[in-house]
Amino acid sequence: MSPRSREQFEEIRENRRKQIMDTALELFASEGYSHCSIAMLAGRAGISKGLMYNYFESKEALLMALINDGSEDILNLMDPNHDGVLSPDEAEHFIRTTFQTIRTNTKFWILFLSVVLQPKVREFLNGQPFRTILERLEPMLFSYFKAQGFEDPELEMLTLSALIEGFAMMLVYFHPHGILPAATMDKYEERVIRMFVPKQKNP
Repeated sequence: MSPRSREQFEEIRENRRKQIMDTALELFASEGYSHCSIAMLAGRAGISKGLMYNYFESKEALLMALINDGSEDILNLMDPNHDGVLSPDEAEHFIRTTFQTIRTNTKFWILFLSVVLQPKVREFLNGQPFRTILERLEPMLFSYFKAQGFEDPELEMLTLSALIEGFAMMLVYFHPHGILPAATMDKYEERVIRMFVPKQKNP
């Protein structure tokens, strides 16, 4: 049997890291972040406590990795080419992809929201890194709405955020039974796009 290459080792390490993070997300959600220990997390992931520390130095570091990965996903949806400018095409892509992600990966959002809203987690995070996300997104959104001729860009930012977050919370709250047919959710998505993307994009 030939020795593994560096790329194979990196792939194995990344797969193990993802396994640990997926396990932590479920355990934090079901048992509560404050009640989980590294030993519990390692046992549920099927690895030794010592190996666990090779990937994450503490429970807090593991939590931050979960939050940061989710945050980067949001940022990548908003600005896929990383040029700091939001075009109408990118705005439409962001809205459509965000709704699609929420609808197809509802389990993740159920777990994610149940974790970040826990009192001990909120106390630990103290607004970070979500404040950092807003600091990066707000100038881009403000410039977009201003360039598209909206009278009150700040109001549009608030409205867009509330419409997306409210949709996510509604689906999470009523999961797994659901309350809206797919056709209705499609119409909601189109309504949001018509509100925030120039009319010529949506004849």
